[in-house]
Amino acid sequence: MLPAQPSPSFQRVAHYYNLYLLRRAFHAIWWRGSAIFRSEPLRPLLIYANHPGWWDPLLAFFVVRRTGRDGYMMGEERTLRTFRFFRWMGGFSVDRSNARDVAQSIRYAAERLTSPATALWIFPQGEIVPPDKRPVAFFPGIAHILRRTPVCVAVPAAIRYEFADQPRPEAFLDFGPGEVMRRSDIGDLTELTHRLQQRLTERLDRLREDVWERRREGFTLALRGTRSVSDIYADAVAWLIGKKM
Repeated sequence: MLPAQPSPSFQRVAHYYNLYLLRRAFHAIWWRGSAIFRSEPLRPLLIYANHPGWWDPLLAFFVVRRTGRDGYMMGEERTLRTFRFFRWMGGFSVDRSNARDVAQSIRYAAERLTSPATALWIFPQGEIVPPDKRPVAFFPGIAHILRRTPVCVAVPAAIRYEFADQPRPEAFLDFGPGEVMRRSDIGDLTELTHRLQQRLTERLDRLREDVWERRREGFTLALRGTRSVSDIYADAVAWLIGKKM
């Protein structure tokens, strides 16, 4: 297992470069439920999210930097060996082909969740999966982490990318209500995994309907992208119309 090697100086630089990348890639990033990251009393968060695209880890890094949390993320070992800088950003590895390595990663994740400032992200589907594919299926590691953690708040996070009337997509992050999880209360791990799958499925379904129906209640703008050709054209037309009037 490759542990995280958080580097505050690198993370500061990476944050600004990440903002540059996100602004170029998306027309806008919207989020709902982000208050969970700042709620009191401060408790460690285990964020379990779907994995619809390549941008997901960079969105997670954006969220923890914006909310002031100590961010960690579980990722594939081969990825972290290739891109070591992910470890400086809080990434640690898991090798699902090695049972001993999986056990190490689970213990390491649980140890990170002993700090109240931690926000630990997991993509328990284990691979990129279209957001509307059902059923939503998890690897069981998340339940094992929760059983080893004295207390934390488990938060379902739905991620979705949609094209609308702009040449670039919009990204949506929808954080569900946190559920306080205590090691002493956890029984059957299979039942717990199914319950977490159901909670994330409900969040994904709600986000899909809200985005398709253009309902933005509860969403706030987290980041505005760079102006597109469409924006510039619309402003030019509005200015010309205004001049003629």
